[in-house]
Amino acid sequence: MKFSLAIFLFLLCADTAAFSMGDAINIAGRQRMLSQRITQAYILRGIQPGTERHQQIFERCMREFAHNLDQLADFEEAAPIQSDLQAVQREWKTFEAIAHQPVSKLTATELFRRSNSLLPAAHAYVMRLQGLADHSSAELVNVSGRQRMLSQRIAKNYVAHFWEVAGDEGGKRLYEDLAEFQLMLEFLLQSPLNTPEITRNLLKTQGYLSYASRGFDGEMQISGERQIHVITGTTDMLLRNMDVITGQYAELLNSVQLATR
Repeated sequence: MKFSLAIFLFLLCADTAAFSMGDAINIAGRQRMLSQRITQAYILRGIQPGTERHQQIFERCMREFAHNLDQLADFEEAAPIQSDLQAVQREWKTFEAIAHQPVSKLTATELFRRSNSLLPAAHAYVMRLQGLADHSSAELVNVSGRQRMLSQRIAKNYVAHFWEVAGDEGGKRLYEDLAEFQLMLEFLLQSPLNTPEITRNLLKTQGYLSYASRGFDGEMQISGERQIHVITGTTDMLLRNMDVITGQYAELLNSVQLATR
């Protein structure tokens, strides 16, 4: 038991030592995505209450958001912008309290609204981290990380519109986010810092986006319940691919910073 604990503590310390600015921007960027994914899962629990997967995703993402906040609070390089992280922590406290309430259309409407307050606070912190990093590759980590968020905000707005807990806002923002995702995908594809592997992954993401757009445009003649499955499944593929790409950009930033020390 003592040996196992020693190994665990060693690995924990090694992980803390390896935490860098690229990692911080990546993790802080995940908070934007998680705010939207949690809300999506919460609404899906109301639409499809018998589906265990929605509950599992909800609980996992809630734990990750809290864990990420703890990690970011311990990141010494970001000490000058601690007040920005505290703003995220305050928004999270309110959001978390609503998210732990039983699912209803009333609470889903309130969580939808609070997700649109938590998101900009999380985004402001990412932007401050990007400024601290002061390198062009930091922007790529930020933008690709924002694509993860957009994939989940697209799905969140779709299910919120479907369950009628977003008013007119859900449908309107959905198409705005689709347009932004495409625009930023083209921006990333044009980066001279891209490796061949990053470019391949970006092109793969472009294919997923094209498929998802068919569902939103009503080209797939399927039932509403099936449409939810197709759209959330496709946006999850967008998320997974952009998560890999964001990690690749974070590694680029880390390597640049190591080379300049």
